[in-house]
Amino acid sequence: MKENNLELAQKGIDDALDTIESLEKSIKETPISKNILKESFYTLSKKVDEIENILKNEGIL
Repeated sequence: MKENNLELAQKGIDDALDTIESLEKSIKETPISKNILKESFYTLSKKVDEIENILKNEGIL
């Protein structure tokens, strides 16, 4: 079970990094609306919270 949770955490970290890179690229290349930026940041925050919960459950944090 722990290995599965760690794999989920790693996937979540990778997804969060991809989201950050996508946001950076979008912000630099084209102006985006505040609503889109807000929604993207909310999605990122949610992913980070999920990763944090997995790592806490595994005793890593």
